[in-house]
This record gives sequence, structure tokens and C-alpha cells, in this order.
Amino acid sequence: MLFKGQVLRDRYRIERRIGSGGSSNVYLATDISIGKKWAVKYLDCNDDTMWLAQNEINMMIRLDHAMFPRIVDAWQEAGGYVIVSDYVEGITLDRVLRGGRTFGRRTLVSWWLDIAEAIRYLHDLKPSILYLDLKLENIMLKKDGSLKLIDFGIAGRIADRGSLYGTPGYAAPEQYYNRGELLDERTDVFAFGMLMYAMYTGRRPAEDLKRQEALIRDDKRLPAAIKRIILGCIGEDKSQRFSDMHVLLGALDDLRGVRAGMMRIKLAAAAVVLLMGVFGAAAIKYVVAEQVDDAAKRMMSELEGHISDGEYTEEGIRIICGYIEAGCLDEETCKRFTYEVARNYFSVRRNYREALRYYEMLDPDEFPEAGYCMQLCRLQISFEEDEKQYIKCLEEFVGYNRGLGYGQVRYENDLMIANLYAALPGDEGREAAFKQLESGLGDLRYAVREGLYTDTDSGYEAEYYRRLCILCSERGDKDGTKKYGEEALMLLNDKQGVKKDDIKRIMDSMR
Repeated sequence: MLFKGQVLRDRYRIERRIGSGGSSNVYLATDISIGKKWAVKYLDCNDDTMWLAQNEINMMIRLDHAMFPRIVDAWQEAGGYVIVSDYVEGITLDRVLRGGRTFGRRTLVSWWLDIAEAIRYLHDLKPSILYLDLKLENIMLKKDGSLKLIDFGIAGRIADRGSLYGTPGYAAPEQYYNRGELLDERTDVFAFGMLMYAMYTGRRPAEDLKRQEALIRDDKRLPAAIKRIILGCIGEDKSQRFSDMHVLLGALDDLRGVRAGMMRIKLAAAAVVLLMGVFGAAAIKYVVAEQVDDAAKRMMSELEGHISDGEYTEEGIRIICGYIEAGCLDEETCKRFTYEVARNYFSVRRNYREALRYYEMLDPDEFPEAGYCMQLCRLQISFEEDEKQYIKCLEEFVGYNRGLGYGQVRYENDLMIANLYAALPGDEGREAAFKQLESGLGDLRYAVREGLYTDTDSGYEAEYYRRLCILCSERGDKDGTKKYGEEALMLLNDKQGVKKDDIKRIMDSMR
């Protein structure tokens, strides 16, 4: 144990204890030479803690990632081992949720993506690192709303065998029950699924896996898409789980609403479209208004590299918003990208307040979809009070969309509407999404057959089949899962390996 006021190595003055667990205690310390705050972990010396301390140091010194604190000093002294690392000011998610605080779906999905990406980073190191102790207590929520993963005490390398401790409920069976199996990426995938459950419900996972699976399957408050991912993580046998964090990240992207591959617009091509005058009269402006022309060029140049899976990334949206707010784009270009920003916030990021702000900048007569989306944004913000009105507005949007004929906007709207239906609580929303997709797929196939529309690389058709396969699996329809899954696999191209793997896993789980 360390005590308040104690100075270590003539540099680190102990201020107070801020955490404890097992044989270790963590203290807040001040660096008296530069005034900086550090976290000091002290482990009582014995054979186990010596191994844990050295293991934590060996793992953490290799890390260069914003989600993980850095080790800045470490040494052994009489009676214990000392590790000095970044002080993460915040509160653990365990304490936050025990205090009764809840978070919206958009926030949770964003956090899940951040955590999964951080674990993927560990797995992709050479040699790979397994975290092995994902749980609410090891995730810090900082004041700025970002997260940090802490405590590398039991992290191990892939292919280590046997039990490396772990926390009951979170730890995979091959880890906690010491079945002598090799540990791999799927060991962390299991804990990630349990972490998702804990973060969404605020409940600690049960140690009895069979009971926990039953609780998740029967929990009507868990949205079907989230439930599907959690169950895809926590199979008792490793072969029943997502194969690695890359595949899991793909599933989480779908949960966020990213429509991979649906835009298929290259930035270079987009710049050519802008500068070749696709906006009619606006083309004259590009000739006579050099400053406007330069602004569009600068924006397109800055956007290079900020499209992911056919959608603008968060940084890409920030760049576009900056140009829109600055008022330096010509009118037609500004309207086009205002619509893109609004649609991205609405359909991809599910940030309805920001979506509404940008939709309100548009003329509903010129952008009819904007009128429906503004209503849906307002109703989504106060969904509990206006569920019936929300559904009525959605049905009106469906009617409008059917009148658009055969084209890209029609099919993009179709998929977006199906997502909105699927997000509704209960089975009725899922059934409405299924009917929406079946109807849209039928119309698309008719349009292609009659030469009314060309589905480039079968992109939309594959997406319809893929989502129908997912919905069938969620309602326990084995035949439908197999039927639509096989169609999706035939149409998905080689660059869509993550989606292919996800469909194969879904089909295997239904056999």
C-alpha cells in the first residue's frame, strides 16, 4: 500500500487512492517536476502479481492508440511493483450505469464501434494481443464523452492456452473454465457481446451462459438488430461466433445504418460532375465565378479519402458543413451537399436533430423527400409521444416513394424506409420492413428485366437480398434465411467479403 503524501523516486507524490482490485491499488499522483497528474498502480509482490505486472508493462509499451493509456515509468521495489501511466480523468461505465444514467442508441453504437476498433487494433498487432477482460469496470467515460480502455493486467498473446483469469459472465467459456483450448480473437468477441448487453441494459451478464442466452432472446426491449449481433458474439463454441473483429465491425456498421457500396460515387468523378455542369444553369457560375469554382475544387480535394463504404465519414461531413456554413459554394452545389449532409445525419448517423437542421435549409418543393424526413425527424425526437403519427408519416413516405418510378432515389429510399420500420419496437416493425424489402425487390427486378433501370454490379439487388436474409433469421425463418442468403452470396462481389462472411454465419446459425 502507498499513502497520501508519499513521494516515489523523488518525483511522484501520491494524492489519493482512486481504485483497487485483487492485489493492486491505483493512486492519483502529481509529478512534482512538471505538475502533471499520473495514475500509479501498486501491486503487492508475489509470484502471480510479478507476472501480472511484467505482462501489463510488456503489453502496454507496444501500444499507440487513442483508446489506451500509455505507460511512462515502471520499477520494482521492496514489497511491490509500481507502474506509472496516463491518468484518465473520468468515471467507469460500471459506476455510470449503476447510478441510473442511460444512453441513446446512437451514442451506444458509436461507442461500440470505437471499442471494437480498439480491440481490432490489438488483434492486428504482430504478435497479436488479446485483451481478455472487457467489462464495464475497465472502460472509462471521460468528461468529453470519449472512452478509454484501462487495465492490461491479464492481456495475452493469441494462441495462449488455458485460463488467464477473466471475469465471470464476460469471459468466454474457453477462458474462464480452463478447457485447455487455444485462445484467439473470438475469445474477445465473446466478451464484446456481453459488454454490448451490459451497456444497453445496465445489467451485469449472468455466469450461466445458457440462462444468459435465453434472457437475451426473450428480452423484448432489445432491438432485433442489436440482439442478432450480441447472439452472434456469445456462442458457447467459438465456431458459432463472429470470426474476428473485422467481421464484427462490419455488422456494427450495418447497425449504425451504413449502406455499404450503395453510393458508388468516386470523388474524382464527383468533381468532374460538378465542374462539367450537371446542374444546368449552375454551369455558367463555374465559368464566371472563379472564387466559387475554387471553393468547390478545394472542398472536393479536402474530401478525398473521406468516403468509407460509399458514405461520407464523420470528418467528410464536417468538411462539407464547414463549406456550407461559410457560404462560399454556388447555390446549386450548396443545395446538393446540404441534402447529402441531411441524409447522412438522418439515415447513417441517426442524429435526427442535426438532420432536421439541414433538411430545414432545403425547399421541400425541390426536394420532396426532405418534407417527409423533416416530419420523421421531429417525430423521432419525441417518438414515445407520437408513435402513431410517426408510423402514419412513414406510410405517407412509402406512398410518395412508390410514385417515383424506377431509379436510384427510389431504391435508396426503399432501403432507408425498411431500416426505419425495422428500428420500430416489436415484431410489427420487422414485418413491415420485410414487406417493404420484398415489394422493392420485386419492382427492381421488373425494372431491370424491362430495361427501365440498370442496377450497376447488382448492388441494390444484393442489398435487398442481404437484408431479407437478416430479417428472416431474426424471426426464425430457416427456409427464408437460406433462400435469401444464397441469392445474396451469388450477387455480392469479392470486395464485400465482410458482408459475405456475415451472411454465411447467419445461415450456419439457422441450420
